[in-house]
Amino acid sequence: MSTFIILVSVAAAIGVGLVVFGIVRSQTSGHGEPVRASYRTLTDVREQLRRRFEPTGTPVWIASEQRSSRLQRELVSADIELRPYEFRIIQLAFALLLAVLGLLRFGIGLEFLALALIGYVLPALYLRNRRGSRLRQFDAALPRAMELIANSMKAGQSVAQSLAAVTDNAAPPVSDEFSLARREVELGASVDSALNNMVKRIGSNDLRLMVMVITIQRSVGGDLPAILITLADTMRQREEMRAEILAATAQSRATALIITLLPIAAALLLYFLVQDYFRPMLVNPIGWFMLALAAFLLFIGNLIIRRLTAIT
Repeated sequence: MSTFIILVSVAAAIGVGLVVFGIVRSQTSGHGEPVRASYRTLTDVREQLRRRFEPTGTPVWIASEQRSSRLQRELVSADIELRPYEFRIIQLAFALLLAVLGLLRFGIGLEFLALALIGYVLPALYLRNRRGSRLRQFDAALPRAMELIANSMKAGQSVAQSLAAVTDNAAPPVSDEFSLARREVELGASVDSALNNMVKRIGSNDLRLMVMVITIQRSVGGDLPAILITLADTMRQREEMRAEILAATAQSRATALIITLLPIAAALLLYFLVQDYFRPMLVNPIGWFMLALAAFLLFIGNLIIRRLTAIT
């Protein structure tokens, strides 16, 4: 039986490794540099758009889920070229791997279930962090992109033509998204439709505001370059104020993190090193009550600190 479990764990580890390697290899070139999308032909553009908006190849029993559309938007926003069911498979593979390791180490019990849950959640945490990091990079570079559009329009170009200035002069991920929007316009889509599709892909509130300004000004007229420059300055000032607030509240946020992690780390350390000493907390109803009360108090404390340091 132990031999079978070891073989299953090795197979699961190899499967997870191959899946992760395939994802990294598909998103990087042979020299370790990120692969940039090539739009040399209209066929390449159509394929890229199809992969972004049409979840083809998804089994019917998975495509029928309502949550898959939300997961697909998150994958697109994080620039991970996976379909929702492929991401679910990766989550299940990680859960299986950690569950087998927990089974070998602790046997069937609470640890086995906890490790399986951790393995299932880890890819979701990676997706969330990658999406947040890409969104922050996009918002940080968006004012510069708005200035490029405004300067191009001052030179006599249209909004559609000014998208090329952002593609050629901005850095990823702004250049990648505006390049895709420009190609949509070249394929016959309207500027408003291409910009709105970009808002759906990224999910940035700043981008949504910029697109709203462009759409309204194209309908009613006005000095759009001046409005874009003013909006870009406003966004920069807001980010500077946000940075000052984050610096002022850094100590409080660090205190909340340390106070939260310290008892959890101490409990895990005692459980794995001195199991007989910590076991009454898990087998005695009084211990269950104390752990639940401690978790509740930690949650309330974190909630209060987050409310005090929140930036709206």
